[in-house]
Amino acid sequence: MDSVRHQGTAPIGKLLLQYSLPAIAGFLANALYQFVDRVLVGRGVGTEAMAAVTCAYPLTILTMGVGLWLGTGTGNQISTLLGKGEKDEAERVLGQSVRLGLLLGGALSLLLIVLARPILIGCGATGGVLEMAIPYLRITAVGQVCLIAIISMGNILRTQGRPGLGLAFMGTGNLVNALLAWLAIFVLHLGIAGAALATTVTVTLNLAALLIFVQSPSSVLRIRRRHLRHDAALARSILALGAPMFLMQILGTLTFLAANHGAAGLDGIRGVASVGVFNAVSILLIYGPLGIAQAFQPLVAYNRGAGQTARVRELLTKTLLATTGMGVVSALVVALIPVTVASLFTRHDTALIDIVAHGLPVFMISVALFGIQGTASHYFLAIHQPQKAGLLLLGRQLLAIPLFLILPRTFGFTGLYLVAPLSDVPMAMLSAWMLHAEWKALGAEPEPPATELNQD
Repeated sequence: MDSVRHQGTAPIGKLLLQYSLPAIAGFLANALYQFVDRVLVGRGVGTEAMAAVTCAYPLTILTMGVGLWLGTGTGNQISTLLGKGEKDEAERVLGQSVRLGLLLGGALSLLLIVLARPILIGCGATGGVLEMAIPYLRITAVGQVCLIAIISMGNILRTQGRPGLGLAFMGTGNLVNALLAWLAIFVLHLGIAGAALATTVTVTLNLAALLIFVQSPSSVLRIRRRHLRHDAALARSILALGAPMFLMQILGTLTFLAANHGAAGLDGIRGVASVGVFNAVSILLIYGPLGIAQAFQPLVAYNRGAGQTARVRELLTKTLLATTGMGVVSALVVALIPVTVASLFTRHDTALIDIVAHGLPVFMISVALFGIQGTASHYFLAIHQPQKAGLLLLGRQLLAIPLFLILPRTFGFTGLYLVAPLSDVPMAMLSAWMLHAEWKALGAEPEPPATELNQD
């Protein structure tokens, strides 16, 4: 348990750095795969293929949502239980999460395979784009159970004091994924179906490696057969605590669909492809601050469970500074070289480059503001206040969905670009106000007597 106790005793700066670097690198590895995959498809197959991948991407958001739903609902409880020294209860939560992942992941995979065509039509795919997207979605659907388990259990690794292992699994997996995708597209000429096959093979191998570790003597927590039995009360608590994250992904899926339809009405295939580029770039930049927020979440949960409010305040301050600083710097860099970034995604489609280059500086406002919203929402998830977290996680999408459907029709591509700042600025202001109130409340709470766990 020493690998767990240091969450309540190590210096905050060193602890946050130790947990954040692997989380950042892991998220960036995943985002870089999305980025590289779009580049490979766009340059190796064409704009139409990139539009097909973009139309299928809302279903990937949904799958990630299930993984984050379980990972958040499980990880926060495990962190709190470990902070109280209740390892057996923590393993019971882990077992129930695995059971839920198998059930939900299996059902989602089957649904995507059987209903691929109508689902993709609803995502905005038509004609040749639809025919390319159907095999891509069906192949990737096979690996959805594995992807859900990897996302949810990556959070488990951080909560038991082994954040570096999540980086090792994710980083290695995404490197293999990118290499296999390159081989499938440029050597075997399998098109986007080859890219989908590469993803499915990689996530399967990645999950196998992760399960081998979790069941080894090196893991603090293990999956035990007796904990896989149905436990209605515990399942409800996991699903309830992680619900804001899942609802955020649901609305993220709807937001992406609204963006696809809004852009398709402006320039058909090229408009949809531009949404894919904006998304790939934004995710690449946002995942750094998100990695810090994800790493900070179990640390807050552990120290709140141990009653160490001073450490929680310090965690909150340093995390907010780091996430905001990273977002602002990365947004400025991209805003200064939009043509260079846009040119990465196509060899000859100059019209697509113009669309993306004009929109990127405006979309970067969202990246600059993400640190405030990301830190606030993950903080409230960590302290088991899903209603507040839900407001912050869902508010942005609730604003963006109608804007994506209305503004492009009125203002063209300028309207498409303006959706990001118009939905993010109000939520950033609300997040800042809620964090200020929480900061004051933490300062008013008395510190517990010094113990072996909370002495620095």
